[in-house]
Amino acid sequence: MPNDVDIVFEGFDTTDDLDDSIGISEQLLPDEQNDELVRHVLTKDVDLQEYSQQIEHELQAMEDEQLSSYEQNEGALLELDSEIRSCDEVLGHMEKLLANFKTSLGAINTDIQALQSDSLSMSQRLKNRVVAEKQLDKIIQGVVVEPEAVRTICDGEVNEKYLECLIEVNKKIAYMRVHNKQHHELKAFQEVMPELDRLRLKASARVRQFLLDKINDLRSLNTNAHVLQSSVFLKYRFFNHFLIERHPEAAVEVRDTYIHIMRHYYLDHFETYQRGLTKLERTIADRADVVGMEESSKLSLFGTAKPMARDRANVFNLGSRASVLDTEDPRAIVLSVASEASDKRPFEELFRSYNLALADNASAEYEFIMQFFVSPKARQKITGSDMARMVFGHIFEPSIRIGEVFLKTYLESTHDALGVLLCIRIMTQLTGELQRRQVPALDSYVNSTNMLLWPRFQAVLDSHIESVKRLSSGRKSKIDTQPPATVRRYAELAASLLRLNSGYNTHVVALSLARLRAEVQAYLTRRADASADQHAALVFLINSDDLLLTVLAENGFTEREEEVSSWKQVLAATVLEFAESELERHFGYLKLFVVDAEQQSDIGQISSEGLSHVASTFNAEWRAQISAINSSIIQSFSNFRTGTEILHAVLGQLIIYYTRFHSLFDKRFARRAGATAVCQPVGVQNVMVEIKKYRNNF
Repeated sequence: MPNDVDIVFEGFDTTDDLDDSIGISEQLLPDEQNDELVRHVLTKDVDLQEYSQQIEHELQAMEDEQLSSYEQNEGALLELDSEIRSCDEVLGHMEKLLANFKTSLGAINTDIQALQSDSLSMSQRLKNRVVAEKQLDKIIQGVVVEPEAVRTICDGEVNEKYLECLIEVNKKIAYMRVHNKQHHELKAFQEVMPELDRLRLKASARVRQFLLDKINDLRSLNTNAHVLQSSVFLKYRFFNHFLIERHPEAAVEVRDTYIHIMRHYYLDHFETYQRGLTKLERTIADRADVVGMEESSKLSLFGTAKPMARDRANVFNLGSRASVLDTEDPRAIVLSVASEASDKRPFEELFRSYNLALADNASAEYEFIMQFFVSPKARQKITGSDMARMVFGHIFEPSIRIGEVFLKTYLESTHDALGVLLCIRIMTQLTGELQRRQVPALDSYVNSTNMLLWPRFQAVLDSHIESVKRLSSGRKSKIDTQPPATVRRYAELAASLLRLNSGYNTHVVALSLARLRAEVQAYLTRRADASADQHAALVFLINSDDLLLTVLAENGFTEREEEVSSWKQVLAATVLEFAESELERHFGYLKLFVVDAEQQSDIGQISSEGLSHVASTFNAEWRAQISAINSSIIQSFSNFRTGTEILHAVLGQLIIYYTRFHSLFDKRFARRAGATAVCQPVGVQNVMVEIKKYRNNF
């Protein structure tokens, strides 16, 4: 091996220029050999031949070592080789199995695709069959009639089972008529249609006879129509609806028969009820019962004076009559009970009872007509309501006419304004109740009744107004200072009318009351003007006005009412006039002097003698005159409140005039400070202290 090295390096100078050879070697060596070991060999002064031999020895040693190790592990390696061969055989077998499995999977995939295709086809066929089945089922259900239903319709008893079968048959008929154009070519339709038509005619005939028999049962006087309506007719109302849709001629016959029988049924009952109510009527007022009734008298059989003026409690005073509007009892008057008790009642109670019975029966009948004679389809349309009104009008027209005659008979003879207005309010309440019940069938009756009531109410009030106009003013002599009976009658009538107009604010009532008030004021003024005693006339007016206001206050009316405020203004003006009159009677010299003196342009023109005379006269008699005023007012006015107000008004005016007199006195004699001979007037404070003593005399 050294020889080989020598041969390799033959012709090279290895001793010269070592650095250059190292550099060249570094350039010639590939990059992968430029590791640390090579770099170390090349950079150090190492003999390459020796180093190569050393490497050879190391490699030989490593080879020997590996061979020795292989020889030592020969058995293990042979065993490993055997295992590798065994694994190779197993893997070969597995390869065959997997190849077979792959082949099987391919076959299965093909089968699955075929099954999926078959499934989709079967699903589509199933859907088509379901759709066809539904359509056929509708047709079959709409066409086929069960034999049991046919036997029941033709021969069975008309009862609830018959009703169920008729409803089912009606559905078949309705289906056939709706889909006849669409399926008229179907043989089933062609065969079933005539049979269903014959079944329709048979059912119509049997239902018609059943309803006519039940309607004829209403002819009996002891039959309660409303019970029969709810228990039979409404229960089987589909029978009539079937006739309306499937056999209109039979439906018209049933309807006309019902109208004829119920027309007489209600007529008999309301006619009997009206006659019974008429016997219970208590007359409240007649032609002579007016506000301006003449208080004349005539001799009785034995020559004694018998007053002709009536004093019936309820002619002008509403009293408890208004309870007819407030009652919560919805029941009408029971004739048998009222007749046994001989219970006479005012007309408004009878009127309310009749209209209550009419409204209750009309509401029940109208509701029955809407359910029985109007089909569900027509009920949603205007024609259904028109049909119900037509049937209702034919049935109730005589009964409504009886009510109108009942009212007309009363109105022709009555002079009871409160009774007429109560009837008007009853009709207003009835209108609200009918609207709440949604029964428009009585609207025309309500309107015609109001057209009768309002003119009569106006006529009765006109008679009261005319009666006041006709009242004479009396002889020009001493007047009675107490209010006449006309004032109390008017006050009670006005309070009653205001009570009945509260919450309604009807212009007709307010206007009529204003006209009556004006006539009463004119009458009182005529009476006062006709009196020769002006003082007594003023007392008469104050007492009359006070009575009016007292009655109105007792009924709960305040100044917010025009009636109260108007009379209070009249009373205030009269009281002021009375106060001036009283001062004229007792302190006329003082009042006259003050008025004349205040008209003088210069205070110096006022007579000092006149001032002195007035002061001396007042000083001498002022206490006595005040006491006289107090006594006069006590004797003239019995009302504590009114008397106190009048006394305060008179004495207040006295203080005003006396204060003005004092002012004139002080101004006039301020220029004559030395005038001691002039009479000094009593101080204003002294007079006021004296007046306070009379504050609580009433």
